[in-house]
Amino acid sequence: MSRPHPVRIRTFTVPLAGVALYYFAQFAAVYVCLGLFGLYDGRAVYDTRYGTYMVILSAIMCAFLSVWLSSFAGAGWRTVRKDRLSGEQALSTVPIALGMLGLINLYMIGVQLLAESSPFLNSLLNEYQKNVSVPATITGFEAILAGIGTGILIPVVEEFVFRGIILGEFLSTMKPDIAVLLSALIFGMMHMQPVQVGYALICGMILGYVYLFTNSIFTSIAVHSLFNLLGGVLPPLLSNNQYGALAQIELYCILIGIFCVLYLNRGYRKKKIQEG
Repeated sequence: MSRPHPVRIRTFTVPLAGVALYYFAQFAAVYVCLGLFGLYDGRAVYDTRYGTYMVILSAIMCAFLSVWLSSFAGAGWRTVRKDRLSGEQALSTVPIALGMLGLINLYMIGVQLLAESSPFLNSLLNEYQKNVSVPATITGFEAILAGIGTGILIPVVEEFVFRGIILGEFLSTMKPDIAVLLSALIFGMMHMQPVQVGYALICGMILGYVYLFTNSIFTSIAVHSLFNLLGGVLPPLLSNNQYGALAQIELYCILIGIFCVLYLNRGYRKKKIQEG
């Protein structure tokens, strides 16, 4: 593992460019959907063509990423950490993802309790609940596209942007803990909805450390994908009893997930010692 370079101009321009590209892709995907389906505003796209929007957003971002990572004779691709995973590392992604969901459940319980005494926070919570309920109301082919986009495509795109590019740049110029925190802050703020920003920050920290400890984008993609599938795609398909059972498993997995992250950290530290 190479020593960090001094902070340089690209330490700031690379993350800013990554964020700008992600925002641009979101706006571009909305306008493509408006043109394709003759809709009148972005909210209509989100309410009726959410699945198509997610797939188009992923396609646009993949195009951007292909150009970015292949630029400068492929130097961008070489900066993305992509070590091969061991069996233990691959298996650890499941309890880590479930543990993340357990933490988010606790976070949302806390937000709901605080919202009972804060009209402002209650309005933010209602806005959040309205937004996250939209994918659950979509049916048919749009629901299939939404599942593919949410559970597979978006995690791949976001991991390459926020861990592969942004965190990768920070890791090249500063201490790992600071780099992970800064990338998590950017990841959290990118979600914009205030209630969601809080738990996206938590997820960004965990995903950042998973990426750091395994030296592999494949681990963070797996955890992110499982998180989205189990937390966003699966729940609408479950009955109330099944959903309650899944929520209990997620809470139980918090400690198991913490143990798995510590296990990954142990391997990371061992490797650093061996490399001197």
